[in-house]
Amino acid sequence: MSSYAVSSITQRNIGYSRNYKTVRHQENQSNKVVVYSLILLIIFFGILYTIQANGVVTNGYKIQKYDKELTSLRSKNNELNLKLTEIQSLKFLEESVENLNMVKISKIEYLSPVSQVAAR
Repeated sequence: MSSYAVSSITQRNIGYSRNYKTVRHQENQSNKVVVYSLILLIIFFGILYTIQANGVVTNGYKIQKYDKELTSLRSKNNELNLKLTEIQSLKFLEESVENLNMVKISKIEYLSPVSQVAAR
């Protein structure tokens, strides 16, 4: 081979080597961008998941609180219904009348109007 051919091949190899290094460097840079983007996405979704899980737990505590309150109100409602039934009973009314010292009426008199006049 001639020296021109050898130098031409050597120059091509050097040029190819430089281009290969540039392309390789650009690939490394794009790989880094992809890796950093994935890491940021993982962190973002991790934070989002934590926020949602916190909301679910908070709502669970609220549901438990309202369930206890509902049970308490149902219990009070049952007690009030029993008391109402007791108050409306005839026995309770008779005892109340005796305690108020009321007197039985012997004769009931009804009032009738003196004249039947209709208002105009």
